[in-house]
Amino acid sequence: MDIADRLTATYREVRTSGSSDTADCALVLRRRFPRPVDTVWRAITEPDLIRAWFAPVTGHLRVGEAFEVEGHAEGTVLECVPPHLFTVTWDDETNVVVRLASDEQGDTVLELVHTGLPSDGAVRRGPMWDVIVASLDRFVSGDTADDLTTWRASAEVQVFAQHSVSAWVTATEASGVAAADDLADAVRTCLQRVAPDLTPPATA
Repeated sequence: MDIADRLTATYREVRTSGSSDTADCALVLRRRFPRPVDTVWRAITEPDLIRAWFAPVTGHLRVGEAFEVEGHAEGTVLECVPPHLFTVTWDDETNVVVRLASDEQGDTVLELVHTGLPSDGAVRRGPMWDVIVASLDRFVSGDTADDLTTWRASAEVQVFAQHSVSAWVTATEASGVAAADDLADAVRTCLQRVAPDLTPPATA
């Protein structure tokens, strides 16, 4: 993984609605894949393929049907417009929207929007999505040198995740919804999850 490229070539934004006290936040992640839209669409909507780069999926990925991504979330499919739009509920009253579009080179631009988050939600959730999107990129590029578990636990991915946490702190600060001091707990919790080998244990 080219960590610098992964960090700089991924667009990150935190959007807000409502007042500063009751802000409903959304994280936005955008990344280009050097693959056709149909290839990426299949990878994000076919359970046998999702298992290879994300996690096992049970249930049905059809509109109105329920599903579970093992170890991550339960949800219901709200929209499915092949090969461009896929929207689901994601556990605790949040939604995830994935949009795919072709650019002028025939590559795929993926935009993921996770809505209904609290003010520190992008820091808690964004790094997870960064790692997941990196895994998707790896899968559609045919990079299977390491199995998924080994890859996720590697020092390289954990270092990337550390930098991702910082990038989402910066995006959250830029949105005006929270300052760095307000995000300390979210940073600590997220680092323990996405970079456990590089994060000192919490002290009492």
